Amino acid sequence: MANINLLPWREEAREKKKRDYLGVLALVFIAAAFAVYLTISFIGLLTEDQRGRNAYLQNEIQTLDQQIAEIKKIRERKADIEKRTEIILNLQQSRNLPTHILDELVRVIPPGVYLSSVEKKGSVIWIEGRSESNNNVANMMRKIKASEWLQDPAMQSIVSQQEDIRELQRFRLKVTVKGSVEALPESTQTKGAGK
Repeated sequence: MANINLLPWREEAREKKKRDYLGVLALVFIAAAFAVYLTISFIGLLTEDQRGRNAYLQNEIQTLDQQIAEIKKIRERKADIEKRTEIILNLQQSRNLPTHILDELVRVIPPGVYLSSVEKKGSVIWIEGRSESNNNVANMMRKIKASEWLQDPAMQSIVSQQEDIRELQRFRLKVTVKGSVEALPESTQTKGAGK
């Protein structure tokens, strides 16, 4: 039998296994690194895509905030215009109110009643005057209750007073204006009206 030395062959086989093992190990490392790179790239793409979406949403939110601010300004302007329109309409409706009130006072004052002052404060009219009798003042109060423009007559005071040869009743009367608008001037006075 010939002498066969198996040691170099075994050495070569071991070296080949080592190289194969290192090759497989390098291949697995490269494959793993490639997989990690692909995963990181994919996550980066998803992150960039999400950042783009977030930026788009932020832009849209800012646009909507601007639109909401414009809508608030428009609503404020609308409310201001509505208030002005209401004031103008109230003034338009009430511009003849003093004329109607004075005309109505002439109608409700019976003979024998003399007014010394008429003062309007808001929707209340204060009437001061003299009367020849209490009946005349009572008749005037009844006419005020039935009036189209005046209501709620309330006697504040009535005092008997001697003037010249006749005895006159001094009175102060509070009357409310029907459907009065508070936008009218605070005080309107007429002195010396009488009948």
